[in-house]
Amino acid sequence: MILNKIKKLKPDARPAKVEPIKLSFTALTSREALPELGADEDRRAAIFKDRAAALAERKALQAEIEADKSIDIAPEVAALIGEKPSAKAEKRARVAELRRLEAVAGQAIELIEKRIAAARPAAERAICAAARPEAERRVAALVKALHAADAAHADLNDLFLAIEAQGVSAGGLGQIKPYWMGDAQDPQRRIAAYLREIVEAGYAA
Repeated sequence: MILNKIKKLKPDARPAKVEPIKLSFTALTSREALPELGADEDRRAAIFKDRAAALAERKALQAEIEADKSIDIAPEVAALIGEKPSAKAEKRARVAELRRLEAVAGQAIELIEKRIAAARPAAERAICAAARPEAERRVAALVKALHAADAAHADLNDLFLAIEAQGVSAGGLGQIKPYWMGDAQDPQRRIAAYLREIVEAGYAA
């Protein structure tokens, strides 16, 4: 009797697909903020494509030359004997031309990449400037909520003080004191410090 062996499936080692976060705001892209940057990126992509095509053609020709065992007649020799250069010689000439084109493309890409790097700070400033009105609206909403939280924190702290004034530990209420917010009366408490940073950044607090 032949028993079919069940193959154990190996666990999928590939990382689980993570759904992209759905953002509530769409910032400008670099090319939208600075069209000349987008033009340079498009130009660079086109040159990359042309250089890749030249490289593929050169490698194919080199393989053909390597496999070709016929006599190689250089153009200069062919001219002297009144014949056409060999196909192999013509391929060698094309290989040399492709090498030159690849080198020129590399130089062009290097130059464009320097221009792109130099333009990025301006693009970043433009992106932030375009997003500033929305940032101001959202910061204002956050500031309002933080002021409310700060006031609620102070009210809760008053409750703790009232209980402790009777010589009783407020710990009997359970772990409800928001230690992470700092002392409710401390000028350096987290909410107060953040609100100062907001003002320093040019926003209303």
